[in-house]
Amino acid sequence: MNHVLRTLSAASLLSMLVTGTAHAQADDRPVRGILGAGLTFGGEKLATAQFTNGGSQSIRTGGLVQFYGGAEFRLGTLVTVQATAGYHVDDTSASNGSIRFSRWPLELLGHVAVNEQVRLGGGIRYINGAKLNASGAGSSIAPNVDFDATTGVVIEGEYRFSPSFGLKLRYVTEDYTVKGTPSKFKGNHVGLMGNFYF
Repeated sequence: MNHVLRTLSAASLLSMLVTGTAHAQADDRPVRGILGAGLTFGGEKLATAQFTNGGSQSIRTGGLVQFYGGAEFRLGTLVTVQATAGYHVDDTSASNGSIRFSRWPLELLGHVAVNEQVRLGGGIRYINGAKLNASGAGSSIAPNVDFDATTGVVIEGEYRFSPSFGLKLRYVTEDYTVKGTPSKFKGNHVGLMGNFYF
């Protein structure tokens, strides 16, 4: 029995050392690539599509899926900076038409490590090319509209399950103004994002 316990203890210790070394090696690299994706919820309603089966779907300024890629730069032991470019979209479609709100965010974020797994931070988000597009039957529900470029603020926390994967919970504040008009829509939203580091 003691032999089994010693073997398990040694295996456990070896596992912790390997994991710790992997974390250290990943953390020591000055630059790492990032690929990420996530779901976002919130913002104001831009349009609502009604379906023939009685269902409906709203397009919101804070929805729904975001993809991004970029790099992370290590500035000392505890501080990192991330720079990413992405695509953020909320859309709905049927056989007779579609509605889509899309935009292209650039983000510059700083993080401070609380411990080996948890990081807190935030930064700025510049959104360009935001537009609401509709086709087919969607054109009678929502007009085609372009929005001015805008800047938002990001606050987030990340839990790193491994050196290669982290899960982020974030809150974003931003506004969208229709080009050539004073019409403004709140785009504030929350997001749950997965980061893959390489």
